[in-house]
Amino acid sequence: MNTKLQWLRNKMSSLDLQGLILTNPVNIRYLTNIEAEGMLLLTRKENIYITDARYIEQVHSILTLYDEIIVYDVHDVSKEDYENFFLFCENVGFEEYDISYAKYKEYIRKFKIHNFVETEHMIEKQRMIKDEEEISHLEKACEITDNCFKYILSYIKPGMTEKQIANEIEEYYKQRTDGLSFETIVASRRKYF
Repeated sequence: MNTKLQWLRNKMSSLDLQGLILTNPVNIRYLTNIEAEGMLLLTRKENIYITDARYIEQVHSILTLYDEIIVYDVHDVSKEDYENFFLFCENVGFEEYDISYAKYKEYIRKFKIHNFVETEHMIEKQRMIKDEEEISHLEKACEITDNCFKYILSYIKPGMTEKQIANEIEEYYKQRTDGLSFETIVASRRKYF
């Protein structure tokens, strides 16, 4: 099993959780690298990802046998399946900041949950602690950003618009990364004498 899911299972055990429903896409990506819409269930014996048929192939292309995650098409999951996922689970955790009260009630009914327990940002707290691979990615991102800044200083000329400069920055990143994390903003201030 991947190390992040193993950590989570150990954490669940220490909190007396026999099951867990994860709906926050950032947390799911952190644990599994899956970016598709869906929910991750950690049951007593299995890790289950439920998604729409549109994403099944994409999810399978990301997962390995090492991840030990079973993927279901949401349309193939029966009422009985939902009721059996957490059978014999006294306490099932959920991400209280990521679901509405209506979803909370729906999950209790749909999954036949006895005791639904708030997880109090346990995954977000763990995400703050970076492993060697994450540190390496951060260092690479900083290097690319530093190089972009040096490049853009040599690119900027009087009379250019902020939009032209932003476009050049975006092009620089697109050529060197998997994409932009957020929209590029360039602002300047004119000096008037």
